Amino acid sequence: MIKQKLGRSIALSLTCTVLYLAQAHGQAPGNWPLPHNDAEHSGWQKAETKLSKDTVAAQFKFLWKIKLENKAKGLASFSEPLLAPRLINAEGFKDLVIWGGKDTVYAVDSELGTVVWQKHFAVPAKQRRCDASPLPILVEPPHLINFNARRTPGTLPPPPPPALQAGARRLGGSAGGGGFGFRGIYILTGDGYLHEQILSTGADFAPAAKFLPVRPGISNGLNIEGNELYAATSHGCGGAPNALWAIDLAALDYPVTNYSTKSVSLHASMGPTLSGGIAYLVTGSGPASEADQVYPNSIVALSGNPLKLKDWYTPAGDANELQNLTPVAFTFMQQELLAAPGKDGSFVLLDSKSLGGSDHHTPLFQTPSISSAKTAGWGGLTHWQDANGTSWLLASVSGPLAAEAKFETNNGEAAHGSIVAFRVAQQDGKTVLIPAWSSQDLVNPAPPVVANGLVIALSEGDRKTHARIYVLDATTGKQLYANGSEITTYAQMSGVSVGDSHAFFTTQDGTLYCFGIGMEH
Repeated sequence: MIKQKLGRSIALSLTCTVLYLAQAHGQAPGNWPLPHNDAEHSGWQKAETKLSKDTVAAQFKFLWKIKLENKAKGLASFSEPLLAPRLINAEGFKDLVIWGGKDTVYAVDSELGTVVWQKHFAVPAKQRRCDASPLPILVEPPHLINFNARRTPGTLPPPPPPALQAGARRLGGSAGGGGFGFRGIYILTGDGYLHEQILSTGADFAPAAKFLPVRPGISNGLNIEGNELYAATSHGCGGAPNALWAIDLAALDYPVTNYSTKSVSLHASMGPTLSGGIAYLVTGSGPASEADQVYPNSIVALSGNPLKLKDWYTPAGDANELQNLTPVAFTFMQQELLAAPGKDGSFVLLDSKSLGGSDHHTPLFQTPSISSAKTAGWGGLTHWQDANGTSWLLASVSGPLAAEAKFETNNGEAAHGSIVAFRVAQQDGKTVLIPAWSSQDLVNPAPPVVANGLVIALSEGDRKTHARIYVLDATTGKQLYANGSEITTYAQMSGVSVGDSHAFFTTQDGTLYCFGIGMEH
């Protein structure tokens, strides 16, 4: 009997080790820990293999839905389910979909559509304008291990983390050694406190830490890079200023720093875009103040402790408000680039090391006007590479395309909105965006996501139109799948997550939907 128990224990340990190493190398196909998948906001599920152009038409379908809560009516705020695969709890291995409601976080079995755990947070009631704000959440990304890394001869190893008292735990700390330490999920509650729960069970991991000195009201999506966790506040809810905040999870006293844009609004639905220790934000309208390092209608780069303006790009000419589009950071031919909204509904490519050149007004490349919508709506940019190594940039566009927008392939008239795609290429020694295709009509399209050469596009709909989910060929925009009547209402600022051949999103009534290829039982 003892030998049998020991054998099972060793087998379980080996299984956990294999699963951990797979995640450490970024190979877990069900992992989607951050808004739009990663700190750079790529929107690209790189590990997907089962979803393909050959399987989607016959096998992709509605799998399940679950009503989690009634959303309060009011000002909408960004919300996206996050995914954590291969977790183990008392019921065995679980793949979880995690979603933040008004005051409760839900973890749902991604295959069965049943609640595994939920955690309620008793926080003060929000102001009326902020009642619709969901809890911002962030799954701790798997630790990446570079087994080929070598320290430069003569350099010292990094300092160990500060010692804790026996049995003590702190946010961001390790609860165990190697691959057997708990992974956590961070939640920012309406009283400005940052919580960490054990991802597999929802249990409290460590005492909460004060992050925001004011009630955040509507706090946009969280993001993390290394030990720095970021949040953006706006809309004036709860007295919160327009600002980016950063908390250092490695320091014992959790120091917090912020960059305020004063009366200038922020377009940071998914939180800041992070790359190489730099945080990128899109600012909205308001008065400029060089003395305070505040630039409206611009792309700003922030870094350091305290957070300071490192660089900025402001379109030349009349300062019209930029679209509410989250930028994406990526590398192309060893260039570190940022794709972002530009003037008059255009898109720009910026050099991450010098956003607008020496005059702060000159992008590397700018498209013609793409969107003719008078109201910006919201959206995001997505970057992916096909099997041939070609880089692609996708964007969600509100309203009809502008007259100047000419694409190689047009998949239909789009009066309400569409997904557009560009190839990133070199022409005459310059990096450019080549318009490739535009999709059929989508009502309030959510930011697109990509998996294995497929675009998962959510048409959010509106009060008169139900949401619909589409699967498109990512190189042509051709429709490969569209759902029927399974979605019974519209979505509102709902991001889509993809993992293990499944796609997840929520609708405005607090229902979590799952479409994809079901597991064979």
